[in-house]
Amino acid sequence: MARAEALPTVPFTDTLDSMLKDERLVSYDIRSLTADDINIELTYSGDHHYSDAEVEPFNNGVCYAVLKTAVSTGLMPFTGHTDISCEAMQRSGERAEAGALGTSLYQRESDDFVYHSAR
Repeated sequence: MARAEALPTVPFTDTLDSMLKDERLVSYDIRSLTADDINIELTYSGDHHYSDAEVEPFNNGVCYAVLKTAVSTGLMPFTGHTDISCEAMQRSGERAEAGALGTSLYQRESDDFVYHSAR
């Protein structure tokens, strides 16, 4: 089986670095960055206990930015085979314990992201 083509890192790190300006997001980890699979782990601050209603739109928004970046690199996830997911994790802090919050998954059929809570 052929290995999927690696994507250029810089456009994605630039996009994700700009998202770190929001105080909710404290770090990210690009787990996979290929033409077949883009997987990003997003770590949220532990200074607030986030509800799914708070995490979902922001997490999906980060994923939309990643999708836009993927398209700018020449990928067409909506017609191709690229899976895109953004996993939301929470760091321990004053108001929350560390743990998984949920995952935003790209839905090719609707060209949209759907958030699945881990709680």
